[in-house]
Amino acid sequence: MKSVENSENKVNQTVAGKTGIITFHFVNNFGGALQAYALRKYVSARFCSDTGLVDYRHWFIRFTDAVRMLPITTNFRYYGPWFGAFPKILKRRRKFSAFAKRELQLSDRVNREGGLKKLGEDYQYLICGSDQIWNPTITLGLSKPYFLTFAPEGCRKFSYAASVGTVKPAKQKTMLGYLKDLDAVSIREKVDWIDDEPSLDVHHNIDPTFLLETEEWKSMARLPKKKQKYILTYFMQKNEDSYPTIQAIKNKKNCKVVEISRYGYKADCVDKVMVDVGPEEFVGLFSGASHICTNSFHGLVFGVIFNKSVDFIPIKKFGGRIEALCELLHLTKVPVDGGRYFHIEYDPEEVKAIIAREREKTYSYLEKAFKSE
Repeated sequence: MKSVENSENKVNQTVAGKTGIITFHFVNNFGGALQAYALRKYVSARFCSDTGLVDYRHWFIRFTDAVRMLPITTNFRYYGPWFGAFPKILKRRRKFSAFAKRELQLSDRVNREGGLKKLGEDYQYLICGSDQIWNPTITLGLSKPYFLTFAPEGCRKFSYAASVGTVKPAKQKTMLGYLKDLDAVSIREKVDWIDDEPSLDVHHNIDPTFLLETEEWKSMARLPKKKQKYILTYFMQKNEDSYPTIQAIKNKKNCKVVEISRYGYKADCVDKVMVDVGPEEFVGLFSGASHICTNSFHGLVFGVIFNKSVDFIPIKKFGGRIEALCELLHLTKVPVDGGRYFHIEYDPEEVKAIIAREREKTYSYLEKAFKSE
C-alpha cells in the first residue's frame, strides 16, 4: 500500500478489489444517512475507489423507521399538524431514498440475513460502522450481520467507530466472540469491558462526519433560498419544556426561529417549520444558521463543523455519546437558567486541531486494517 504524508490529501486507489460498508444507511435519519455518506466518501477517496454500501435492511430497524412516521406521543396537539404535513413527510422519505441511490453506491437490497452470504462474495473488504450498530436496544438483540459474520473466507473485515450502547453481562461474552473474529476493531466511545479485553487491540475513532472537511460539506449542501439570520432548532427527542427556552434564546438573539420538524408541529416561538428536508438541505440549514439549538448528537457535530454558536438542551437517552464528544473536543457545557439548557463554549482552532489529529488516527487505523496479512 502506498503511504501518504498527510491524510487530508486525496489519493488514488491504494488497494485492489471492492469494499462494502454495512450500517444504518437506509433510515430516514440525518445522522444515519450522513455518517454513511461521509465514511464511503472518505474510504473511496483514500483506500478503495470501488466502495459502496451493503444494502442490508434489518427488519426491526425497518419497523421502527416506519413507526416513526407517526407522532409517538400522547399529546394530541401533534396529530393535527402531522396529518396536514403527511405529504411533506412522504416527500422527505423520497429525498432520503434518492440521496442513498445517488450517493451511496448501493448493492442489491437484502432484507434477510440469509441473503447476505451470497452478497458477501462480491467483496474483498467489509467494514461495519459507524452509528449504533452494536446497540442491542436498537437491533432488538445483537445482530450478527453488523459483526460481518457473513463475510467469505479471505475477506478482510473490520469495524469503524461503531457505537455499542448498553450490553447486558450475559451478552457481553457473545459480543466479544464476534469482535475477536474481526481483523481490526474500532469503536467510538470507551467501553471498559471491550477496552480491557486482553485479546483485542481496540482503537477509538471519531464519527465519520468529522472525516470530511468543512468545505466538502459546504459543497454538497443545499442552502436556504433566502439569505437571512435565523436560529435553527433540531431535536431528536421532543421536549415541551424546550420551547420556553427557545423563546428566551429568540428574545436574546432577536432573529427568527427555523425548526427542522419530523411531524410539522409549530410552537408559538417558531417562525418556520420545515418537514420535507433531505440530507443536503439539512447540511445547508446548519451551514446557513446564525445560532443552533439542539439535543441531537449530530446536531452538535454539525454545529461544531460549521463553527456555530450552539445551545444544547439536556437529553436523557443516549446521552453518553454527547458526553464523550464534549470530552474529546474540549467542549464546555455552561449551564444557563439553572441548567435548563447549556451554552457550548469551545475554541474553534483547538477543535480544528483535535479533529485533524483524529483524522490522522483514522487514516493510520484504516491503512493497517486494509492490509492483508
